[in-house]
Amino acid sequence: MRVNQPKESVKKRPPRKNLVALDGTLDAVSRMHLSIWEKGKEASPFEVRMVHRDAVREHVDRSNPFCYNGGICLGDLLREMVCGRQEEFIGTSFCTGQEGDPEDLGPHPSCATRFEINATLRFR
Repeated sequence: MRVNQPKESVKKRPPRKNLVALDGTLDAVSRMHLSIWEKGKEASPFEVRMVHRDAVREHVDRSNPFCYNGGICLGDLLREMVCGRQEEFIGTSFCTGQEGDPEDLGPHPSCATRFEINATLRFR
């Protein structure tokens, strides 16, 4: 009799560096307000708010348990806004991950999770 062994857990990626806090991106910002809502299958019903520069994260993870290597890069958006001195952003970013078991062969569908973002920056 053969017993099915449980699969070992999928190796998670190493923690990402919070470059937006280290590279001086927000040095020219005097006030900020970020609101992020996750939408889609298995999405978290909660809003992520950031109003302090020290609380800003480079990467925002997703809640979809079927997705791997997903989330959005908030740091890239903030760097673009600061570079162009853009004070308002209302838009949608899509998860960069894929759904399914990364150890299985074959194409994996893109994660259907999206993030609605409302960002306000005030410059010095």
